[in-house]
Amino acid sequence: MPGPIDYTKITIVPDFDTAEWWMGTKQGKYLVRQCQDCGHKWFPPFPACNTCNSMDLGWFETAGRGVLHSYIVVTQPILGAFVDAVPYVVGLIELDDCHEADGSLVRVGGVLLDDEDAIAIGLPVEVEFEQTNEADIVVPRWKICGSADNTWKFDE
Repeated sequence: MPGPIDYTKITIVPDFDTAEWWMGTKQGKYLVRQCQDCGHKWFPPFPACNTCNSMDLGWFETAGRGVLHSYIVVTQPILGAFVDAVPYVVGLIELDDCHEADGSLVRVGGVLLDDEDAIAIGLPVEVEFEQTNEADIVVPRWKICGSADNTWKFDE
């Protein structure tokens, strides 16, 4: 398991576009932004739909499960909070229950709780919520939650 992230070295300040998302993580919910006009879903949240330019936005609550679509292994920390965490895996997750109008899956990024040797593209993952030093800030992390056929790993 990667080392701990030192959240005391990061200041997370929810803004107008992310405040509801942070409230959701505190309640154990993984949300993605959704346009109320065209149905487009995306993450991270920003103030207008990039499909139809609508500002009539809401949230879609996912089940917090998906498939690891791609990943990278971070070996050099850029922020002090991640010094003890390296090496750690940042994944691109296709959410199982979050589809676009054309049927494609919405993808979100996140830091995994698993070591690099346990990771493979195509494995199922689920969200877990990690409390930080701030009572109102809970960070979603992802972990492998099963096995799959036809997985793929990066070779060195």
